[in-house]
Amino acid sequence: MDFNYTYAVNAPADKLWDIVKDIPTVGTCIPGATDIMEGDDGSYTGTVKVRVGPIALGLNGKLSIDSQDADARTISFTGEGADRKVPGNVRVKISMAVSGEGATSELVVNSEANVMGKLGEFGQGIIKRKADGIMKDFGQNLTKLVER
Repeated sequence: MDFNYTYAVNAPADKLWDIVKDIPTVGTCIPGATDIMEGDDGSYTGTVKVRVGPIALGLNGKLSIDSQDADARTISFTGEGADRKVPGNVRVKISMAVSGEGATSELVVNSEANVMGKLGEFGQGIIKRKADGIMKDFGQNLTKLVER
């Protein structure tokens, strides 16, 4: 499944970029994300608690930075997560780009997600709606954080 989102932010691009590249800080904008920590290898671990239909999940995961270009203000990641109770896992590739001049900026987020095992049996429609809701909340949380 592919997801593409654009967020307009009332803050300079440099300020937005500083938060986007700070993984523990930007991670707090994800609804249900907790315990985000940097590992010795430069990757990050954390948990995202989410409810999909009647099922409550606690996806324990790892996020690795694949590339980062400060001049272009782009960053890409690979993330993987799994729930201890529900068989299956989620693998996602995410790219983020910050642009803008003056007092306003924009964040473009593109991701490709693969949901496997029992988790994938929820159905594409349910998963897509849940992901859209999470990304909408992420954008609102990020905007509030950056615009402070």
